[in-house]
Amino acid sequence: MYAKVVNGQVTRAHLPTSGILQDGRTVSNYHLLPDEILLAEGWLPCEEVKPEYDEATQYLVIDTAVVQGDKVIVTYKAVDFEG
Repeated sequence: MYAKVVNGQVTRAHLPTSGILQDGRTVSNYHLLPDEILLAEGWLPCEEVKPEYDEATQYLVIDTAVVQGDKVIVTYKAVDFEG
């Protein structure tokens, strides 16, 4: 998992399947680009922090995404299903 970081802020949480590189080239299978290209394009790897939860009654949602050096720490929280 990668997150797009612009000026120290997370602006997108998932890699697109197609996109435009900084040099103007359009790329299919963007999500399959090598790590070094993704890093050069402003994508940082994510470290996920997930709490324990009951899959029968809860689901996870992103609570925070914080840039820490060369990675993004994504923290999830458990939310009860409604109904």
